[in-house]
Amino acid sequence: MIKPSRILFVRLPCKKVYPLGPVYLMSLVRRACPSLELRLLDLALPLRSERSGILEREIASFRPDLVAFSWRDIQIFSPQDPDGALRDAFVFFHDPSPFRKIAAAFRGLRDIITYRSSLAHNAGLIRAAERKHPALEFALGGPSIRIFGDRLASRLPARVRIFADIGLGGFFGLLGLEAPSDEVEPGLDLAFIEQAFPQWTAYRDEIIGLQSKRGCPRSCLYCLYGHIEGRSVVRRDPAGVVGEIASYAERWGTRRIWFADAQLLSESGDRPHLVAVLSGLLERGIKVQWSGYLRIDELDAELAALMVATGLCELEVSLGSGSQDVVDELALGVSVEDVMKGCAILAAAGYKGRILLNLSLNAPGESASSLLETIEAVRRIRAIFGGSRVLPLVFFLAIQPHTGLERRALADGHLKAGYNPLSVMPWNVLRLIYNPPPLGQLIGRACARAFAGDPEGVGERILASIEAELAGRHR
Repeated sequence: MIKPSRILFVRLPCKKVYPLGPVYLMSLVRRACPSLELRLLDLALPLRSERSGILEREIASFRPDLVAFSWRDIQIFSPQDPDGALRDAFVFFHDPSPFRKIAAAFRGLRDIITYRSSLAHNAGLIRAAERKHPALEFALGGPSIRIFGDRLASRLPARVRIFADIGLGGFFGLLGLEAPSDEVEPGLDLAFIEQAFPQWTAYRDEIIGLQSKRGCPRSCLYCLYGHIEGRSVVRRDPAGVVGEIASYAERWGTRRIWFADAQLLSESGDRPHLVAVLSGLLERGIKVQWSGYLRIDELDAELAALMVATGLCELEVSLGSGSQDVVDELALGVSVEDVMKGCAILAAAGYKGRILLNLSLNAPGESASSLLETIEAVRRIRAIFGGSRVLPLVFFLAIQPHTGLERRALADGHLKAGYNPLSVMPWNVLRLIYNPPPLGQLIGRACARAFAGDPEGVGERILASIEAELAGRHR
């Protein structure tokens, strides 16, 4: 316990996205102890060469007692088709063109150097601050620490306190404060955020993320949300969510909102909660466009109409596969036909936005016939909404710690015990992407061909290539 008077929150470098977690945490600390002086520094915004100096100047001017780092992103690749490192690995191993292989090899080398450098850079920012300021206390948390904290501990000074648990009890205990009983209620005050987070103006015209609830009860084979946020769903007061959206819209002019919930309809109790939030937006006449993840199989006509009326503009839907057998292997707890019904309900409500359709190719149980079922399912959904508005995203299964897929991969011998989930070697990247034989080569070739073209429409080209190759086998 340290009883600080000033806390500097530092979001470590990552892609530019509104720092929702640090903003909420800072707000919760302010609720618990309004007398504390708080500051948030977002190192996602400055150039790499400027970050160390900016951090030092912030520490020198603000004079905190505690520096609390948040680490958001850590992996070398994202397991979906727009990711550069993933593309380079697939092209290098599966493209028949030696010229494209060579180009991918050089890009892959750049990916490795960039990743290793970024990992070292972030850890280096923490080590340098700790070394230069021996009188200060240091803490580290964030989504990546929840997943990889045990791997990072050896890279950091021993006195940096790592918080990898769900919940805020440990961190608030460090501050000598009692953790709030309602951790999901940040009590956001944008006037305070503007004062404590001077860089907020960089997000004035950006999509702003917020959470209406925390936790996911599902145990999907590949997903980490339950591990990161907990299996119990804790919902916010709908009036507080509406008030937060209204504040962003009225004070910052925000027009795009992203619900950062694990799923908008993860269990039965979520429906009345979402209805209350959206009804509040409608009643107050708040004009925003919003997007999020949704289990569309849980949709009904009344809720669909409310979603459209309140500005739904883009929806991310996890179909996984068009084969019910594969969907069951993924433990998604969803019926393919119910997904189709949900799509039809949303279209009938007049939805005109985009559908981002997540597909997990070569999942456990995949076969040539199930791949064709997936391609047909995409056609059916495109027929419902209109082809140009449905964007299939090939979302390979990433093997990550603490997931059922990791346990399965170890049991099947796909991975060896003691493997390094932070490895940056291309052959290890491919191992961490679940794409086993006998279909791995076919899907790899389709991906390599698709990745060689325009970044737009990659998912469509992958599916078309798979279908053409499978059709050729039966001629």
